[in-house]
Amino acid sequence: MQFATTLGGSFSIIVGRDKWISQMRENVRKYGFADKLASFRSLGLGVLDFHADPALTVKRMREGIQKAVKEDKAEVIILGCSMEFGFFEELQVEFGVPVIDVMLASFKHAEFLVGIKQKMNWFTSKGLTFASPLRKKSGNGISL
Repeated sequence: MQFATTLGGSFSIIVGRDKWISQMRENVRKYGFADKLASFRSLGLGVLDFHADPALTVKRMREGIQKAVKEDKAEVIILGCSMEFGFFEELQVEFGVPVIDVMLASFKHAEFLVGIKQKMNWFTSKGLTFASPLRKKSGNGISL
């Protein structure tokens, strides 16, 4: 979602099944991106269904993206379900909007964090929110 909001003013998330939307919507709200969410679009397929009929999966994916872009005015699409690696590139060309593969985005984000640690010595603050747990000494002198 962070990448999506730097690439466009609104985003839609493509999900496998309707049942996942309420939990994902809560995550969108919790992470502060609710005002940028254009929509959720469901494929009506479970994870195992994605590979059972690849042609149906691709058809529904394209239909969901088209509706998200045309009807919901999404400027960026997030593939919230597992798809084939690299498929996002084909969809970007077809629909003319950035399409984020969440698996690849996670790796790129990790690379970015490692890079800024190495080059800039920027790191995760341990001041409050991400402070390490307090270490306690046990009776035998071992820290827990």
